[in-house]
Amino acid sequence: MRAAMRRSPGPWHRRAAALGVTALVVAGSGVLGGGPALARTADSAAVDFPTHCVPPPIAGIPPIDGPTTAEIAVDNAAPKVGDTVTVTYTVVEPAASNPVDLALPADIMTPTGKVVVAGAQSAEVTVAGPRKNEPVPGKGAFPSFSMTGTFTVTAPGEITLSPGDYNIHTSYLMELDTPCTVMDPPAPVSRTIVATDGGGQIPDGSQRLTASVRAGTLSMVQDGDGVEMSAVDFGRGGASRGSLRTVTVEDYRGGPAGWSLTGRVTDFQGPGDARIGAGALRWTPVCATKPGSPSTCAAGSEGPVGSAGATLASTPDGASTGGEFRVDARLALDVPAYTATGAYSGVLTLTLT
Repeated sequence: MRAAMRRSPGPWHRRAAALGVTALVVAGSGVLGGGPALARTADSAAVDFPTHCVPPPIAGIPPIDGPTTAEIAVDNAAPKVGDTVTVTYTVVEPAASNPVDLALPADIMTPTGKVVVAGAQSAEVTVAGPRKNEPVPGKGAFPSFSMTGTFTVTAPGEITLSPGDYNIHTSYLMELDTPCTVMDPPAPVSRTIVATDGGGQIPDGSQRLTASVRAGTLSMVQDGDGVEMSAVDFGRGGASRGSLRTVTVEDYRGGPAGWSLTGRVTDFQGPGDARIGAGALRWTPVCATKPGSPSTCAAGSEGPVGSAGATLASTPDGASTGGEFRVDARLALDVPAYTATGAYSGVLTLTLT
């Protein structure tokens, strides 16, 4: 038996996924504007700016323009040159609301974005948030979400922080992205900090050396896309066994977000109309963490995979996350006695968020 790690969603999946995407890109009811701060505190300002959101082609709808309200916070408002500053980009009101009756479940949205640094130094800070959201009812408003990242102060003086482009990745029936860009960049300044040189003037004959660490990406690589499983005798049935092709997860983002690797499987199609249900596939996950990694990988629970899916491995959110991880699983397909003879093939889809 062969389980290839590819998936082509059927019409119902495409339609339901398209509804989810539509909900993520339809503008909210607020009036579009690019004016000054809506609300101000002593430390930061929530700013309103126009955004341009582009749905995936499967949604079948044109780009949508709408307002986003966002705020930037920092963990150190008076850093010294060489200090690392953690920034938190909070989208208070996304440029979207749910226009359809389809309710969206919890924990399907993973945000990423950019914070624009200007003034004494210029940069774009990559920020990311965990896969976490409250359920969104049909016709309901989308919840606020936060993303964090870091940058190193390289020069003294006033440093401004503005919201930049952001993306909402959804893991619901399909893996889809809805990027939203600032229409008239830069967006208004939400936070200003003042950096000092940190140690007086540089003596004659000396040079200040400044280095930085750039955030990377979360990715996975599997060492093949086919799994050959053992044969089962007609009339006796039993477990057809195999091993998942090893998956290597690399988390080089930095910041506080952990990750989750999940899988779901289709029914196993055989000769004619014969099939073995997706719920008959079970796995026993195994996950190993490379020494020196800030995070520790946890294997998912032993049990059925099914069409609804199950967790293969994960790492938790934390103050400092990242690392390299090796994920495997033992597979067993429960084949009923007197199942029609022939080859059966199902598709196991793995999703990393």
